[in-house]
Amino acid sequence: MKKAIAITMKKAAANHDPGASKFFGPPTVPEAWLDSFYEDEIFFCQIRLSEIAALDAENKLPHTGYLYVFLNTEDGDRHLRADVRHYDGEPDLVIDGFNGAVDGYERFDEAWIMEFTEADEDHDGTKLFGTPSDWNYGEEPTALLLQYDPLDNETGFLDLLDGYLCLFFGDDPKDFGAATLTEAYS
Repeated sequence: MKKAIAITMKKAAANHDPGASKFFGPPTVPEAWLDSFYEDEIFFCQIRLSEIAALDAENKLPHTGYLYVFLNTEDGDRHLRADVRHYDGEPDLVIDGFNGAVDGYERFDEAWIMEFTEADEDHDGTKLFGTPSDWNYGEEPTALLLQYDPLDNETGFLDLLDGYLCLFFGDDPKDFGAATLTEAYS
């Protein structure tokens, strides 16, 4: 059976490592990216890839650098679009107040640290890889990159969504810009 990586989260301490794997809060990015974000884009998560290397036996992701997910909110909190990026290095810029600059997302300026554990592919909840939970759309989904369960944590993000936010790899799993986002309803 293919494995997944379960993600649990806890509210970050005030003095947390800004480069830690986390949902929300201030992203830690390469300075060269500073002017590359849209006005209505929020920071969703960053994953320090070395933290999952031992759990990613199938090498679905690089094991160095960072994977980032930003969400374009132009259409409100429904129909979000993903901006997925990989940076193979150590980022050097912390952007405080990133989400606070987008109306309606100010409360997501607090960081939630990720903790990773091995899980079965059909694990319900927030996870990397595996199979999407409650998938009822007829055709087989493309390969799952990240599943976010809004009821699996206390962040309040998309807590009215009855289902999951699923991020899928594109046709070329190394082309993170081709990743697609789907709101999967239970």
